[in-house]
Amino acid sequence: MTRLLSRQDRPMLLAPAGSLSAARAAMHAGADAIYVGLKGWSRGGAKGELTFEDLLDAMAIAHGQGRELQVALNTIPGPSERRYVLQRVADLIDSGVDGVIVNDVGLMVELRSLYPELCLTASIGCAVMNEADVVFYRDLGADAVVLPGTLSPDELRAAAQVQDVVIEVMIHMVEEFILLGKCWMPSYHRLNPTPLAELQGQGNRLVGSMKRGGAGVCFKICEQPWVLSRNGQVVAQRLLPSRQISPIDTVSDILDAGVDVVKLQGRSLSPDLLAPLVRRYRSAIDAWVEGGVVTVTQGLPFGRSWTVSRR
Repeated sequence: MTRLLSRQDRPMLLAPAGSLSAARAAMHAGADAIYVGLKGWSRGGAKGELTFEDLLDAMAIAHGQGRELQVALNTIPGPSERRYVLQRVADLIDSGVDGVIVNDVGLMVELRSLYPELCLTASIGCAVMNEADVVFYRDLGADAVVLPGTLSPDELRAAAQVQDVVIEVMIHMVEEFILLGKCWMPSYHRLNPTPLAELQGQGNRLVGSMKRGGAGVCFKICEQPWVLSRNGQVVAQRLLPSRQISPIDTVSDILDAGVDVVKLQGRSLSPDLLAPLVRRYRSAIDAWVEGGVVTVTQGLPFGRSWTVSRR
């Protein structure tokens, strides 16, 4: 295993997988690499996490096809949990993992010190928004950083000028009410402590997406109806702003800006939904690489199509 210190010859398509069947579907559809969540240490929650045994199976499938597998460890462990997550990282390295995705600054620094050759990615939850943020996480030891797909091509181009770090863009994602990966809303809604198996009865973890002491699980509270009351009387219900972003029509602009990895969100997606999503972006990236033109129509809403070409 070697650290990723130089950019790839061609853009990489990084797809999510919340199950073994999803991992197979993503790779069959053309993903260069997949990322999975490890049960208990990922924001994905029960629907988007793999047991360690399933993770090993997914890794074997990926490596057997010449693909890469990354593991999301994007929660912030409490003091009693830290040695358990460090042991899990050691187990992953022994198993041949290609890299880990982390959200905890302290954990990133510690992992870099302990494992100089381990590929580390600063998660979308680190809220990297500009080139200064990219430099900050690179200097902490990150080999790659994930930027949101809401940034403009000019903003991405500035970030891509930073040397010795790989730029990933979460191009397909849900734009949350507040910063992606930084939501604290579910912490009061699901404030139920649950046992963490690896603590062997020595401690509980709060279920919610708060970071310190929270499991990092997203319950999509921002997408639920909120009740407006006046003088104790319900007057209306409202939804907070939230929309799905999937700008496949701007793939050329994003890649022209120097982005190295096109990343898709969706570890909760079923194989049937994930496969066409991966295929669409595979076609768009290949068209850009080849300098040709491709019309992407499969599975798009309302029958729309886009033409993607390299400039």
